[in-house]
Amino acid sequence: MTERRTGKKTRPGTEEQPRSFSRAQALALVVGMLQIVLASIPFLPMGEGAVHTLYVCTGLAGVLLAWRHRHARCYGVLLLLLYGQLFITDAEETGVLGLPTWETLSYGRAALAGVVIALVPAFKPR
Repeated sequence: MTERRTGKKTRPGTEEQPRSFSRAQALALVVGMLQIVLASIPFLPMGEGAVHTLYVCTGLAGVLLAWRHRHARCYGVLLLLLYGQLFITDAEETGVLGLPTWETLSYGRAALAGVVIALVPAFKPR
């Protein structure tokens, strides 16, 4: 049999089933949406407007990159690199008794989410 759209021949019974979202894709979508929500509804003090802009941009990137498994993994790595660097820089500058600020904790949360997105297994084994 020949598939009409691509012209590739397929054997009967070997048609590709549409795949659902992998765990990394679902997490990238959820984290991206949470980034946007946390930036839009400032219920925690998170610094100046540049931080909110950064959260919105990384949130939009997460929503856009969640549609492909490979891109979702890259999003996780980018979150880890970006927010990991911000976390380390901000933690070094924290001076008040060595206690982290809300901003430092939010950077750590985003970096941890990046690690989980990058390393979570793709699908459940059958």
